[in-house]
Amino acid sequence: MGHAEAARILNAPPQAVWDCLNDIEHTPEWVSGLAAAEVKTPGPYGAGSIYHDHNRLGPFPQETPWQVTAFEPVTRQVHESRSTVLPSTMTLTLDSVPGGTRVRFSVEYRFLPRLGPVSRLFERVAMDRLLGQVLKQNLAGLDAYLRNKAT
Repeated sequence: MGHAEAARILNAPPQAVWDCLNDIEHTPEWVSGLAAAEVKTPGPYGAGSIYHDHNRLGPFPQETPWQVTAFEPVTRQVHESRSTVLPSTMTLTLDSVPGGTRVRFSVEYRFLPRLGPVSRLFERVAMDRLLGQVLKQNLAGLDAYLRNKAT
């Protein structure tokens, strides 16, 4: 199984970061490569909520369903996707620190699991590093988004 993570301290209070993470429709404004996102379940966003991401994997457009499987307000959420291309578990963790919030994105995944050993080799050789860079980009995008929102 592949694994990537990134962390960053954002100059924003935990509640502001949390609210931004829960505003799924606006995530394309700070998530790299995301064209659109929409919540599919009615009611308040939280454990059990389902949303879909619209992005590209190379030249191919794709729609990825996600479900929020854990939701601990202002500290942690877990999102799971059963995508056939990239099944993933993404954990978002927030910690209050002096002057802001430490945010950590952690993803466990399988890339094209039907390829067996080839999949695992590709995860180790390329995907872990590539996905880690994307997570860093997304945290930088979130930081910029929050700064722009505050002004």
